[in-house]
Amino acid sequence: MAKKSASLSFRDIVLGADAEVIRQAHEARVQIDKLVEERQLAYARIAELETQVEDVLGETGAFPFPAPPLSVAGFDPKADTVTRGAPAKKPAGRPAASADESPEADASSEEA
Repeated sequence: MAKKSASLSFRDIVLGADAEVIRQAHEARVQIDKLVEERQLAYARIAELETQVEDVLGETGAFPFPAPPLSVAGFDPKADTVTRGAPAKKPAGRPAASADESPEADASSEEA
């Protein structure tokens, strides 16, 4: 998880940062935003494919989709299969999700 940094005000950035650093940070942010958008489109495509599989089967949540072949945010890398639409089973005694967890990770597991 990314390290939480102190929030900078507009004044701090304008008066305290080098213009080249600001330009590089802006370019990096634009690139990240494009990649996040591409990621969302990929998850939408995966959801479409999984829906088609379920349409063929005729039942939602019954097909044991294989776990992603690559590390994906929001998925348990130890899981062999993922069942779409089934409620997550939590082991007894496990605390509820903390507020620190990324909503993006939760959204990605629901979409995929």
